[in-house]
Amino acid sequence: MMVKKNDLLNRWRENVFFLSLVSMACVFPFSEALVSIFSGILLFQALALRSWFHPSFSDRSWKILLFPVSVYVLYLFGTLFTKDFTFALYELKKTVFWLVIPLAVFLSPKLPEKKLYFVLWVFVGSVTAASLIIAGRLVFHDYFQFDGFRSFSIISHIRYSLQVLLALIILLWFVIRGKCLESGTSPVVGFGLLLWLVLFLFLLKSLSGIVAFLGTVGVSFLYFMVKTKSKRMKIFLLIIFVMFTAIPGVFVGGVLYDYYNFQEVDPGKMEKFTVSGNPYSHDFNRTMRENGHLVDIYICEEELRQEWNKRSEIKYDDMVNGYPLGSTLMRYLASLGYRKDSTGVSKLTADDIGLIEEGVTNYRFKNRYFSIYPRIYESVWEMDQYFRSGNPNDKSLAQRIEFIKASVLIIKDNPVFGIGTGNWKMKYDKAYEQMDTKLSPEKRGPSHNQYLNYLVKFGIVGFAWIMVALLVPVFRSGNRRNFILMFFLLAFAFASLADANLETHMGLSFFIFFYSLFIWNSSGEMKQSVLNS
Repeated sequence: MMVKKNDLLNRWRENVFFLSLVSMACVFPFSEALVSIFSGILLFQALALRSWFHPSFSDRSWKILLFPVSVYVLYLFGTLFTKDFTFALYELKKTVFWLVIPLAVFLSPKLPEKKLYFVLWVFVGSVTAASLIIAGRLVFHDYFQFDGFRSFSIISHIRYSLQVLLALIILLWFVIRGKCLESGTSPVVGFGLLLWLVLFLFLLKSLSGIVAFLGTVGVSFLYFMVKTKSKRMKIFLLIIFVMFTAIPGVFVGGVLYDYYNFQEVDPGKMEKFTVSGNPYSHDFNRTMRENGHLVDIYICEEELRQEWNKRSEIKYDDMVNGYPLGSTLMRYLASLGYRKDSTGVSKLTADDIGLIEEGVTNYRFKNRYFSIYPRIYESVWEMDQYFRSGNPNDKSLAQRIEFIKASVLIIKDNPVFGIGTGNWKMKYDKAYEQMDTKLSPEKRGPSHNQYLNYLVKFGIVGFAWIMVALLVPVFRSGNRRNFILMFFLLAFAFASLADANLETHMGLSFFIFFYSLFIWNSSGEMKQSVLNS
C-alpha cells in the first residue's frame, strides 16, 4: 500500500513539474507578468510536493546548484558596499531569478525524454505563434497605431529575438536527430519552420539578435569544419562559411556606398532664389545628408509650409513621432534630391505624402517593415551624424558608445571588485560629468553590454566568478557536447555584446529557465555530439 502511495505521489510530482514547465514555455513570448507568476509556481510545486524525494533526485549533486545560485549571492554581497539601498533592493528583486528558477528545477524530478521534448516543442510552437501575430501586425500596420518597428513585438524585440534563436537551435537539433517524425511532424514542416524563423528574425530587425545569429552560425561552421574528417565536407563548409560572411559584408558595404556616394557642393555656385522668386537659405555648417544630398541647403520654409498645408491634414508645424513634421519633410525631399520649396513638394506623390505623415524621413524606407536595409541605413546615418556633431541624443548606437565610454571610466576607477550592487546610477552620473558628454541627463544609463556591466558592478574578480559559475555546471553535468545548450550559450554570448540581457526581467528569466532545464533535464541523446548521428 505504501509503495503504491509513493508511486502515485511521484507521478504527481513529475506531472505537476511537467505542466509548470509547459506553462512557462508557453508564456515567454507573450507576458513578463505571467513569467513571474509561473516562476513562483515552479518553485512552489517543488517545495509543496517535496519533489526532492522523487527517485530521480538521488543522481543530483548540490554542488552544481551552488554555482548558478552563487551569482545571486554575489549581488547580495555587493549590497555591503551600496550607498543607495532603495536601488540595491530593486536590483535584488530584478535578479532573484538566479535563485528561484535553478532551485526549482534542481529540486524537481528529471523528466522522461518524451515529456522534455514536448516542452521544447511547446516553446517552439509558442515562439512561432508569436511570430505569426507580429507578422500580421506588420502586414496590416495601417490598421494599428505602432511607434516604430520596435513596438510590433509583444515583448521587447531584443529579448524576443533571443527566443527565436533558441527555437531555431532546438528545431535544427530536432531535424538532425529525426525528432520531427517521432513527434508526428513531417521533416518538411521542420525545415519550413526553420526557414520561416530565420526570415522572421530579419523582419524583426533586432540588430543584436541578427548579430548573435550570424556569429553563432559562423562559429558553428568553423567548429564542424575542424571536427569533420571528410575533406569534401571541409571544403563545402569553408565555401558556405565564406559566402555566409561575405554576403552580409557586401550588403552593408552597399548601404555605406549609397550613403557616402555624393559630390561636394560649391557654395559659390548655389542659386539664391526659388522659381517663384523667394530667397533660399543655405547652411553649409550643417552636414546632415540623406542619400548623399545635404538637407540644409535650398530651403524656403515659406513655400514649404504653404504648399505642404495644401496637401495634408497634418500641418507643417505639427509634431509627428516627437519631431516637427517640417524637419521630416526636408529630410524626405533631400533623400529624393529635391529642393525644399514649393516645386519640391509638388513633385511628391500621394504615397510620399502618406510616408511623411507617418514620420518617414527617406523614400528608401518605403518598405521599411519588410526590409533590413532601412535599419542598416538608419544606423549608418546615426553614426555619421554622431561623429560629425558629437551629439549622441536620439541615436541608438551613438548613445551606446557613450554608455561604453562611461563604463570604461568606472571600471578604471574600480577594477578589482567593482562598485557593488545599487551604486551604478550615482557612479554613472559622475562618469558622464567627467566625460563632459552631450548626452541628455534623461538618456544616460549603464552600458548595453553585459560583460561591461558585470565588470562595473563586480570588478574583474566578480566577472571571472560569474563566468566560472555558468560554465562549470555545463562540464560537471556532462553537457559539454550538448548541441542545444552549447549553441544557446554561444548565441547568448554574442547577444550580450550588444545588450545587458541578464539584467532584464525577460532576458534573465528566459536564460536561467532554459539553462537550468538543460543542465538537469537533458536526455542522454542531447548530451551526445551531433557528429555521431
